[in-house]
Amino acid sequence: MKLVVAEKPSVARDIAAVIGADENIGGVMRGNGYIVTSARGHLVRLKEPQEYDPKYEKWNISDLPINPDFEFLPIENAADVLERLTSLMNSAEVDEIICATDAGREGECIFRYVYDYIGCTKPYSRLWISSLTAESIRNGFENLLPAADKENIFAAGITRAKIDWLWGMNLTRLYTKHLGALCPVGRVQTAVVNMIVQRDGEIDGFSKKPYYKLRLSNGAEYFDDSGDYFTTYAEAENIKAKCENSVCKVVSAVTKPKKENRPLLFSLTSLQIEANEKLGFSAATTLTVMQSLYEKKLLTYPRTDSNYLTDDMAAILPQRVDMLRTYTGAASDLLAEGLTIDSRIINNSKVSDHHAIIPTEYIANINSTELSANERAILDMVITRFLAALSPQHEYTETEYVFDVSGERFHCKSKSTVDLGWKKFYIETENSALVSYSEGDEFPVGNIEISECETAPPRRFTESTLLKAMENIDRRIEDKELSEYVSERGLGTPATRAAIIERIIKVGFVERKGKTLVSTDKGKTVIALLPDEVKSIEMTAAMELQLSAIENGTAGVDEVISGIIAKINSIINLENSRAHTSLVPPREPLGVCPVCGGAVYKFAKDDKTVYYCENSPKTCYFRLYEDDYFFSSKGKKLTESIIKTLLSKGKVKISGFKSERTGKTYDAAVSFAERTDKNGNKKVGFNMEFDNSKKK
Repeated sequence: MKLVVAEKPSVARDIAAVIGADENIGGVMRGNGYIVTSARGHLVRLKEPQEYDPKYEKWNISDLPINPDFEFLPIENAADVLERLTSLMNSAEVDEIICATDAGREGECIFRYVYDYIGCTKPYSRLWISSLTAESIRNGFENLLPAADKENIFAAGITRAKIDWLWGMNLTRLYTKHLGALCPVGRVQTAVVNMIVQRDGEIDGFSKKPYYKLRLSNGAEYFDDSGDYFTTYAEAENIKAKCENSVCKVVSAVTKPKKENRPLLFSLTSLQIEANEKLGFSAATTLTVMQSLYEKKLLTYPRTDSNYLTDDMAAILPQRVDMLRTYTGAASDLLAEGLTIDSRIINNSKVSDHHAIIPTEYIANINSTELSANERAILDMVITRFLAALSPQHEYTETEYVFDVSGERFHCKSKSTVDLGWKKFYIETENSALVSYSEGDEFPVGNIEISECETAPPRRFTESTLLKAMENIDRRIEDKELSEYVSERGLGTPATRAAIIERIIKVGFVERKGKTLVSTDKGKTVIALLPDEVKSIEMTAAMELQLSAIENGTAGVDEVISGIIAKINSIINLENSRAHTSLVPPREPLGVCPVCGGAVYKFAKDDKTVYYCENSPKTCYFRLYEDDYFFSSKGKKLTESIIKTLLSKGKVKISGFKSERTGKTYDAAVSFAERTDKNGNKKVGFNMEFDNSKKK
């Protein structure tokens, strides 16, 4: 028997249907000499530092760098799937395995991590397809690849995982200890924070400058060889005075036919961008909604970086559009005029792991009442883009007019729609013609307006513009080799970008302000302290280039890992040799410890406040919690104000204690007292006095 291992249950079902494994036994498909099952994404993970050695529970700079012999452990919530796969791979009835996980680094790693973890040695071959049409699956099984063909891709994938582990674990601990507050460092996320901080710095340091424009009543604007605006009001006023009460002559009227190509199909990132701009959805929200629609079989796999389909999918497009007739009448019109299927739709070279997001064959069975408002909004967006991408180009004419007024030139442009084409799916006003003239026409100039304007700073990042920047990161890299390499890869992957944005917000580097993403004081401080080799996009791109070299067989895993360790060592040595500014303000002592005379401080963690002596717990036992039983049993909390008074005066009067027995309230004077617990250890307790209080 041949065991086929897919990445996801839905893919396993599609494969099973094509190869004749149509008997479902306990969630595993069988038949025609095949057993078809699936993983559920990653089933094992790299160990955490403390899982190699308990000493790493504490973050000590002296323990860095941590460079283990990497080992894997099962992911807790995937144990049942791993157990099933282990049983099938080790089964005596299975003599060959077919790896059918996604065609790419991550898919290769999902299979190989499990295969290696359970110690499987059975031969396996590779199904390498980019779409799940029946034709693609059949062709893939007829042309299975030897496992060795993808060995370098796996090597690049596992190396990336190790690099991210080494970089993140070591540098996060290093900077957290030096800066005194949690400072997560990541190969990609730190570069993203740096981009936002840089943009905010440009905005904060921007000085607005005024400028002036001159405009005729028909909308035409002044221009000359030096530009179309004036730096002073006086300049604009002089030209206005010269042109007033004059005749305006049309010296040029040139009309050109133009076309605007239809949009590409959606990738995950382009969908997240549009959903953020038009619906206000965060990238994480869009991914969650897409995942739900994918699981409901209405849309194809969401985590794709491609805007294209593969050759074998061209034949299914008319049928897929036909299925949308009941969803929108525009589908019928599109079928009548004919679909535009060309290289803007079909391009094998631009499909790696997954093709673009489109409606599935189950779209005909849609019941919109079973969808949430968010699901309907995203589904509408994908269907509209799908139909628009298959439509003709938008055609229009553009006329540019040039006017002469007393020897000064003005110009304007107007558009007129010839064929809406794909834009019929979007509500837009296309005719922008404000004027209609022929060359040689003359007319009174009318009113001339001076508009006062000012230069504007760059705009703050929104999620949509940040996603665009991450996707087109090559535009920010001067090094030509690096720029060319990342031009089709971007910063991060479509599947991780949303999580990166949420992560940098969660740790306090960035915050949402309305629709914008703004760096916090913590984010700015951290970025100012980090060296370029930790925070630059060039660093991230250089690492990706090394991974590509592994994939191409021009670099070895050991040399790349060794280079990363050397770089981490260099950073550790640099940071250990210089002074750092703590992210945490200097601690202010609350008072003097009554036990040993040390300073008493306040510390808050996980919403719990602790008051402790600086010598605790080594040589002093002074440590108290805000929910100390003495106070909590009487309806009170041990507050900072109470501690300060006790430390300075030795006694504090408290009103409103509540009796556990009677429920009545009373006042009392409280002072420190030494207590001994059941193990004979000394601890801080309290005495209560009623001499100067009255029960109520």
